[in-house]
Amino acid sequence: MILAADEINRSGGVLGRPIEIVTRDVANDPQAGVDALAELVDRENIVAIFGGIFSPVMMAQLDLVHTKQLPLIDPWGSASGITQNGRAPNYAFRVSVSDVYADEFLARYALDIVGIHKPAIIADNTSWGEANLAGLRQWFQQRGVAPVTAERFDQGDKNMSRQVRAMRDAGADSVLMVANAPEGAAIVKAMGALGWHVPVISHWGISGGQFVEDAGVDNAEGVYTLQTFTFLGNLSPQAEALKNAYFARFNAQTVDQIRASEGVVHGYDGLQLLARAIQKAGTTVGSRVREALEQPVIYDGVVKRYDAPFSADRHDALVAVDYMMTVWKTGQLVPAPTPRLRP
Repeated sequence: MILAADEINRSGGVLGRPIEIVTRDVANDPQAGVDALAELVDRENIVAIFGGIFSPVMMAQLDLVHTKQLPLIDPWGSASGITQNGRAPNYAFRVSVSDVYADEFLARYALDIVGIHKPAIIADNTSWGEANLAGLRQWFQQRGVAPVTAERFDQGDKNMSRQVRAMRDAGADSVLMVANAPEGAAIVKAMGALGWHVPVISHWGISGGQFVEDAGVDNAEGVYTLQTFTFLGNLSPQAEALKNAYFARFNAQTVDQIRASEGVVHGYDGLQLLARAIQKAGTTVGSRVREALEQPVIYDGVVKRYDAPFSADRHDALVAVDYMMTVWKTGQLVPAPTPRLRP
């Protein structure tokens, strides 16, 4: 977002005014997120809010977002209920993964690309884990496949030996994992300790923290991880320019120093789309900006070329065909040999 604001401001800003970013870190505390949003509205007079990695925080903020008619741009949290929230008009937009499409991508990729037959699912006990467990089961059922077991764990759990033994003993030939980095690391460490080696196909939560550092390079090796983007490989001109801007702004020299690249590119593309909507609306009034976001626009972004990214009925700019699979190799996420779903 900082890089997008730098670029926009060098070109004169929006409506002749510079963009300023103000931040609050509320960790994974929904009430703190609501309190921080109220403070930002009252003290900073913000014209839009960008969410963070934790979906429950944004879910809790939705009431205030809609009461204040404040556009919410979600560049990370994947809970489907953030954008599919039943409100009309709807002020929540997403430039990120949505669990609705993530579950489709993960199930189809596991079956069609990896070639699994007897999956086990392991998911945390949050609403995020519950929604993905239901979604994965639904997609496997459509393909006539029944998971051999579904294991659960609490956030903060460090010993996953029981869950891993249960999946192994159920005869699983693969693991579909819905976890954030600390718990995901504990799962693959337990698999390594038991000498059980089957494909692990993971939601993208493990890419938002110190997964490799906690798991160890050997245990992380070969774990498939859903993403939307990587700075490794051949880059578009837009991606190359953003990489160079990141290096210059944050004193980085290599791609592996760009932490959580999907968050970087979603924040960048999301702010660029918001700026275009404000410019089109001719005002920062939230209701007018929301209407402008729902109108067609073409923007050559970093993740993709956005052609009418939002509409009145769809507030997710990225869908399953926009996602890609990466794999951990020697401590880095690199594109999988077959990164996209087959047509």
